Amino acid sequence: MESTPPSSSPSTKKSPKKISSWLGLRGNIPKYYLAMFFRNLWVSMPVGILYYMDRGLSFVQMAIIEVVIAGIIMVTDIPSGALADIFGRKLSTGIGLFMWGGSLILTAASKEFPIYIFAGIIMGLGESLMSGADKALFYDTVKELGEEEIYLKFIGKKDLLGAISIIIAAISGAILYSVNISLPLYVHGAVNIIAGGIIFSMVEPTVSEHPKTIAAQYKLILNSLSFTWKSKTVRFFTIFSILVLVGVMGFVNIMEQPYISSIQVPVIYFGLIYAFTRGVIGFFAPLRYTIERRLGEKGSFYGVTMIFGVMFVLMSIIVHPTGLIFLFFLFFTRDYTWTIMDKYSNDHIPSDKRATVLSIQNFALNVVYMLVAVLMGWGLDSLQIFQLSTIQSVLLLLGAFCFVVLLPFLYTNYQNNGENSKKE
Repeated sequence: MESTPPSSSPSTKKSPKKISSWLGLRGNIPKYYLAMFFRNLWVSMPVGILYYMDRGLSFVQMAIIEVVIAGIIMVTDIPSGALADIFGRKLSTGIGLFMWGGSLILTAASKEFPIYIFAGIIMGLGESLMSGADKALFYDTVKELGEEEIYLKFIGKKDLLGAISIIIAAISGAILYSVNISLPLYVHGAVNIIAGGIIFSMVEPTVSEHPKTIAAQYKLILNSLSFTWKSKTVRFFTIFSILVLVGVMGFVNIMEQPYISSIQVPVIYFGLIYAFTRGVIGFFAPLRYTIERRLGEKGSFYGVTMIFGVMFVLMSIIVHPTGLIFLFFLFFTRDYTWTIMDKYSNDHIPSDKRATVLSIQNFALNVVYMLVAVLMGWGLDSLQIFQLSTIQSVLLLLGAFCFVVLLPFLYTNYQNNGENSKKE
């Protein structure tokens, strides 16, 4: 469906200002694609740990930096979402990207641990400013153009470009590192600043009517928390997204590399697998729109739950390099889940609360994830079921969780409330 600019016929003639506004919003789409292309050039991704090691940091110090970043995001995520709703999503996203870029450049230029901590604080603040605001900015653009029905199609194109970015970053990061260990961080910082500049050139789709005061921000946060809980649909989406994604997050962040090692894949191939599961898989992004149109909300939620459950169980049983096939399906399903949760949540959140509610959802997901990560770490250290290895045991539990907890949760919701996308 293609939208057209306001008609200029005598009976429905629109002012040049409105036509200019429409054209500005239409221009947001390619600008957002370009900004996210630069944003996804994670050039330091394959060599970040090596950089810290070459600077003489211990793994404990590296962990402290990660904890600082995560803690800052946790504390500031919801307030930053409210700031985005009050002062504008473009401003919040642009500043966040500038801070991200600056933190990487500061890290590259320094050799001192306290400076790395300070850079981590800046990075955490930048991440929280972007959290939810970038998606709200793009969704509101699409909505004002009257094309929210094909939002997933737009996201598919954005993710396709993101896949190309990740492949470029994975290849170029190691090359730049061989030239100078700081170079990947300098380049990574620069492309984030470029992305922020592109965001600032976009048109703010919805001018906030909120009073720009601390009291107004506090009130918005309370109203958004109340809305998130009282809206049956948004509450369901929030709980389901946490339940379905937290285990996958734990696997990707903690278990993936030990799992690949356990199925006897040489370490030399890890980089290639990383580029494939994060990059090449993005070329399948346009399929998400087609799949969602066929399955709808209910079919999608049951589908992703079943696939996650089956993949986890199969990975726990089949200890062989063919397990990489299950890994591919796991990552595709994870990306599809992120995309549809983004769409369904946005469909039911009012524009004036969108960034704040999305931040609340991210905050809740991260709180639960921190608890699950600790349990998963304990399981990988000592849990053995049916004489399986610790990795197999945890995978089996993740699969069982999908069938024993998630499927009954979905069944109960749809028995009581019907299909959420048709409600409210």
